[in-house]
Amino acid sequence: MRPWERNAANLAASLSFYGPVTASPGLRLITSRVSYSVFNIALLDSPVAEPYGPVGGELERRIEAARMHYRSRNRPWSFWICESFLGPHNSRRLLRIFEACGLQCIAESPGMEAEDFPPLKRRLPELEYRRVCDAVTRGHFSSLVSQCFHIPPTVADLVYESDEYFYAPLEIWLGYHEGRAITSAAVIAAADSIGIYSVATLSPWRGQGLAEAVMRHAVDDLRNRGAGGPLVLQSSPAGYDLYRRLGFRRVTRYFVFATS
Repeated sequence: MRPWERNAANLAASLSFYGPVTASPGLRLITSRVSYSVFNIALLDSPVAEPYGPVGGELERRIEAARMHYRSRNRPWSFWICESFLGPHNSRRLLRIFEACGLQCIAESPGMEAEDFPPLKRRLPELEYRRVCDAVTRGHFSSLVSQCFHIPPTVADLVYESDEYFYAPLEIWLGYHEGRAITSAAVIAAADSIGIYSVATLSPWRGQGLAEAVMRHAVDDLRNRGAGGPLVLQSSPAGYDLYRRLGFRRVTRYFVFATS
């Protein structure tokens, strides 16, 4: 499996956390219980043929299939694309295609990979680690995600305070300081790799190595139970420099488009 394929396959596995998956030609359609676009996800999961001639091509047909799926469920939705599934023509036209379909680009993220974390070069903060596994830790994670990712608290509560989501293989860890959850990281073993997601730190504690500490703890826990393979993730702009320092390199790029 090529690095970008590992990255895309691991992401697909992680997103099943948010709801049931419906298979459609070239798509995985994830439908959440909440009416919020970034949790209702049409994920491109196979290469898209290049269009020939002036009419719309295969990408437009997949967008329309996603639209019909979420319209029938009365959900706002988003479309997630790994650019490695696209040829040069669709790549050049990508923003125009989605704007014509009424979706706006809300995120552009490099997909990154590293063989493992490098040896520690500094002493990291000491934290108390708890895996999200009950009503208390789910509530703490919901509050942290709401603050760090600017998700309305009522939406975050619906997604993260229900135990039904936590039967998925995504494992979420919190780092506590003086009894308060201040940082998080989620991990999943899939596609012969370990994916890292939901890395967040509350703003007063950023820049102190907390994100690195909770990521290392979460990955070590998985590896100690037999998980193997490289580390994969999709970086936010804020996290890119940290991941580069930790040895991650870009292997692909993702775009997220959403309805208004």
